[in-house]
Amino acid sequence: MNRIYLSFSIIVLLAVNCIVTFSQSVSCGTIVSLAQKTMEDTIKSIPQSKATESLPQLNKTLTIKVYLVKNKLNDAGVTDEAIQLAIDKLNIYFKPIALSFKICDIIQVSNYKFDNLSASGNETELTTLFSEKNTINLYLTTSVADKSGNPVSGYTYMPADNKNYIFVSKASIAGTTLAHLVGHFLNLYHTHETALSIKKELVVRTDSICSSTGDKCCDTEADPGLNGLVDSECIYVGKLKDSSGAFYQPNPKNLMALSIDACRCYYTNTQYLRVAHALKHLKKNLR
Repeated sequence: MNRIYLSFSIIVLLAVNCIVTFSQSVSCGTIVSLAQKTMEDTIKSIPQSKATESLPQLNKTLTIKVYLVKNKLNDAGVTDEAIQLAIDKLNIYFKPIALSFKICDIIQVSNYKFDNLSASGNETELTTLFSEKNTINLYLTTSVADKSGNPVSGYTYMPADNKNYIFVSKASIAGTTLAHLVGHFLNLYHTHETALSIKKELVVRTDSICSSTGDKCCDTEADPGLNGLVDSECIYVGKLKDSSGAFYQPNPKNLMALSIDACRCYYTNTQYLRVAHALKHLKKNLR
């Protein structure tokens, strides 16, 4: 059986995740650093997926060490069961390439000063005190702020930054933020990415253009940015045009789109190929 097709049970679970919608917007503090852009330029070729091709089967399990920061009342705010459910959901999204994740430990951090996490503030101290090499370190805090001090659902670092950290707000752990950030962690860009090319992605593209602009995936639709442009039925309601005058038709259901949380439910085949490439070449020390 062609491996690009999900099993029936996975399809049902993902479909349910797509249908149950509500108006929780998401924000992401992950940035494309200069090191990441430089590294991306050195990658000679990550193949674009063809409809008739099977996806690679990695048969790999990565460990996640969770650091759950308590608040001033010494309350964790998230149960171990809720964290495990988030990992179970993550495993559904990556099952098409036989990639899974497991929790190796959940550490409760009692110092509540870390419960309001800031990329430009206490992140370094937290990760210095609590982190493990060659493992995905997941930090859960009540609030998360990006480098500019803006509140976000979470953020992480892309492969070139060489930091195995993912930060998620406790309120976002039940949604799709973790899957979105794991995508970044494994070298996926936002579907509206503009940092990699001076040319903006066009709606109608050739393989050579779409593999070098936007998120570098030809099977993700050109995305002008979805903030405030997706309704409660997960439909793009914007009327934006690209530089050639074509109307954008982005897909709010892609996990790497900044859409409504519950709308996001899938990666494309080329996104899976980029993940497989990252684990083979860029994140090969993960265990």
